[in-house]
Amino acid sequence: MKVQELKGVLTKEQLMDQVSEYEAAEPVDITLGEKIGFEIDDKEGIAYLQHPKGLTALSPAALGSLLAYTGFTKAYLKKIPKEEATQLVTPHLNYWYGNEFSGKLLRLLTIEDTAIMAIPKANFKHVKISKVINAVENVLGKAIAGYHKPWISPTAFHFSVLTPREVEVAKDQVFNAGIRVAHSITGEVSTNVSPYLFNQWCANGATTEHAIQGWKRRNQKEDIGIWLQRTITEASKLFDKEVESLRTLAGIKVDKDTSQVLDSVLAQSMVPRGLQKEVRNTLIDDGAKDLFDLYNIFTKVDTHSDFSDHPNSRGILDRVAAHLANHSKLCPVCHKLLDED
Repeated sequence: MKVQELKGVLTKEQLMDQVSEYEAAEPVDITLGEKIGFEIDDKEGIAYLQHPKGLTALSPAALGSLLAYTGFTKAYLKKIPKEEATQLVTPHLNYWYGNEFSGKLLRLLTIEDTAIMAIPKANFKHVKISKVINAVENVLGKAIAGYHKPWISPTAFHFSVLTPREVEVAKDQVFNAGIRVAHSITGEVSTNVSPYLFNQWCANGATTEHAIQGWKRRNQKEDIGIWLQRTITEASKLFDKEVESLRTLAGIKVDKDTSQVLDSVLAQSMVPRGLQKEVRNTLIDDGAKDLFDLYNIFTKVDTHSDFSDHPNSRGILDRVAAHLANHSKLCPVCHKLLDED
């Protein structure tokens, strides 16, 4: 079966469908000052921002980022009764954005008259998701076999690109080489690329611990397309190194100590309890005779869980798997992963 026919592998069109809302968002840049005013409809629970370019409704994410920038915490916001929001929150916003931040730039990412995200101090160019995907396509061209594991939030978009290159890591365990791109929609953090390994057998995907310098919009003179061309080449070279690490995992047996090893790895990585339970249930179903099997369990849950019960844990098991691949030496007594440096 071709890799593009496997479960979870997307075409470019399917990938773009998943990000259509964020792709449609347009930046509206506003200079802060006395013409800025906030109001909250207590009945509807919607906040609005009046500014020189019009009236914009604020999504919860947009309002949250504006409040956070002034030091107004989410925990405190949750304690405020809905009917008291206008009295307590509105003066706070009007003071900071109408006075203290006067002259500074605020960017709203808007769809029609609603801001899905607000970005204070956005003195940099907005880069659409499609530009990043097209730039990757320009570099890899026909070497793209499909797209995998897209994650989207108001601030970031992560996606993986698979290539036709195949490597057998263990018996009946064929992996495709690829890259994973983490793109900041808001532009507040770097866009990053890492090597990506796609397991055909269970359609799992995982990144690596290898750090590659990111691309940041602030004061960045290099075009993202040129940066991607250089970075993707670097990431492809690191794929071979990661394959060797996985082959090492396959040679470390844990069958008689599987539970202890798993408990130790999860505890060291501070994985939330709810997610730990899902990992243990997968271990019961799949079993594990070596560290490579544990690696596959981590990537399976990270790839296929819907994370509805633990939304803030997305990606943590990917990092656990990547760490395991590069730190596979175990203490013979307590089964903790040891620092091999």
